[in-house]
Amino acid sequence: MKELKYQVCFIGNAIVDIISKITDENLKELKIPKGSMQLVDEKLSDKILDYIKSPTIISGGSAANTAVGFSSFGGICSFIGQIGKDDFGTLFSKDLNNSGVFFENKIVHASEKTSKSIVLVTPDAERSMNTYLGASVKFNLDCINEDLIIHSKIIYIEGYMFDQSDAKKAIYYCCKLAKQNNCKVALSLSDSFCVERHREEFSDLINKFVDILFANEAEIQSLYQSSLQESLKKIKENIEVGAITLGAKGSIVFQSQIENLVPSIGVNNPVDTTGAGDIFASGFLFGLINNYSIKDCGKLGNKVASDIIKSIGARPKISLKTFLS
Repeated sequence: MKELKYQVCFIGNAIVDIISKITDENLKELKIPKGSMQLVDEKLSDKILDYIKSPTIISGGSAANTAVGFSSFGGICSFIGQIGKDDFGTLFSKDLNNSGVFFENKIVHASEKTSKSIVLVTPDAERSMNTYLGASVKFNLDCINEDLIIHSKIIYIEGYMFDQSDAKKAIYYCCKLAKQNNCKVALSLSDSFCVERHREEFSDLINKFVDILFANEAEIQSLYQSSLQESLKKIKENIEVGAITLGAKGSIVFQSQIENLVPSIGVNNPVDTTGAGDIFASGFLFGLINNYSIKDCGKLGNKVASDIIKSIGARPKISLKTFLS
């Protein structure tokens, strides 16, 4: 039997979140469409950073957020991603390791700057997101620390990784390595537009390698281009374990064809829902690793998701062990 050093190895984009309050007039001066989610180049990224004052800076990225949540429960995990050789890369690495997630950048000579998402929040709480992809797009086979996969029980893959061809090859390699070492493969579909871009490849990965799937209602319906019930029927034919989040309606979780609807926990006036899916996955995975029933895995995911949306940001403000009682 292999030695298990980590329970989960998370693989995703290494992104630093930079959050700043800004006026509508400032947005117009920067010529940024309000409420937009846009990709920006290095020049515009630097211009925005020079413009904003006293931003909140924290390491981010979907899989990294889930890793931090999993660690906050007391889980033992690692992260594989690509940062640049700059101050933001140093911040990402320190922040993740200080959160209890083992991360060590394998390539230290990356010329690109660390990826960043600059989130500008206007007084009405509207968020305008400006993402500079930077070093993340250089993720490739050379970035993989094989030992982290070999000595884990589960690898968790962020669907956004499929947006880069070299990263895609690296993901397939990770999946093959996981299967060779009796390691389960979990996939998050990440975003319905991401599913539209890579529908055939996601289906192929699911059919060949994936044991555990995370998606929301729009993502699973996009994958199968069908109704929710028909999509659930199809995914259960290919996947052993899955969780489909339904927003305010709760979540549907399943294992070995047995399906459960887990009601949501009501929250009045949610502040920021962007991290809900990431933190839900951390709770579900922690429950799964610790042999909770599939319904209790869903309940734990719902609990922490309902808490994270009460404040801005995708990282827990308190130890998630609080939710284990």
